[in-house]
Amino acid sequence: MSHYVEKISLKSPSPGTTRFLTVHRFISEHGGPKVYLQAALHADEWPGLITLQHLLAQLIDLDAKGLLKGEIILVPYANPIGMDQSINGTLLGRHSFSGEGNFNRNWPDLSAVALKALETENPSVDNVKMALLQAVKSLVSVTPLQQLKKTLLSLSIDADIVLDLHCDSQALLHLYSNYRHVEQAKILAEHLQIPVLLLEDEPGGSPFDAAHTLPWIAVEKQLFHSCFSATIELRGEADVNDTFAAQDAQGILSFLGTQGVVLDGDYVVEPFVVTTTDLTAVDAVVAPISGIICWKVQLGDVVEKGQLIAEVVDLTAAAPTQGRTDVYSRTTGVLFAQRGAKLVTEGDNVAKIAGSEVLENVGGGGLLAL
Repeated sequence: MSHYVEKISLKSPSPGTTRFLTVHRFISEHGGPKVYLQAALHADEWPGLITLQHLLAQLIDLDAKGLLKGEIILVPYANPIGMDQSINGTLLGRHSFSGEGNFNRNWPDLSAVALKALETENPSVDNVKMALLQAVKSLVSVTPLQQLKKTLLSLSIDADIVLDLHCDSQALLHLYSNYRHVEQAKILAEHLQIPVLLLEDEPGGSPFDAAHTLPWIAVEKQLFHSCFSATIELRGEADVNDTFAAQDAQGILSFLGTQGVVLDGDYVVEPFVVTTTDLTAVDAVVAPISGIICWKVQLGDVVEKGQLIAEVVDLTAAAPTQGRTDVYSRTTGVLFAQRGAKLVTEGDNVAKIAGSEVLENVGGGGLLAL
């Protein structure tokens, strides 16, 4: 058996309390890629938590049969800090209460470390990986969040495949990846039946997946190696059930089969249409006023440029019939995400539409986050 379960202690939030990560490691006798998977870095995004439970059960079974290659590290919950941020029964796990910001932003860019590792007589992929691991050991870890980031990176920075499981507010399955990995991203999307693939060269905001991609982009002219790092958005916050989780876990497992990690089965999928969109061509729809939003279209609809997609009701208007402001699509494409809350504030991102025209998204921010 090569399945090991490790408990990694984290900084205690207060006297008399403890925190830790649970880490599952599968280390095969057969050589192969290193794969890293985690869920709920945004601790209020839960579909990935149950998906990884289903995937874990299958990996344990395959490992017992000797059907895994390489190394797989699975972190079933990546953010115990955020999971503790509950107020009046509502978990607020997207931003740190410490004031250190969004949990999936401002991850370190170790590109300079990767470049420095090439200054040897025989530069190699292993040299770069060792340098990245050493650099992570040197990261500052004074605060609990700094330590959590350092710990997660120590597990993942030398991986060949990194899959970070998230979800949106209300959404179709969608996937964020880099243009350099478009072929792998399409294969992953096909196996998970993800209809929307969002591609970029640099996403902005320094998310977790970019921390693994950027060092290899820096050395791509010297080394023909990269880390396929992607963010999988598993629908919406309420889409947490065994049916979806089993389906998504099977899709991830099937994808890993195509990457030489799983030796069991023939991982061929039926053709599935994947809409590929540049991240800059996503219409991050912004609420024009504060009020109640009334949608005129539904999630998954194809909308036209200039189409009325919603109205926002101004609750302060003297005449209700005149207190509505129209919201129009700025592109033709698929409406793949919506804000779940119906009471919106002027400037809020309320929807995402995957189009084909480059747009200015002044309210989008890094990764066009809702």
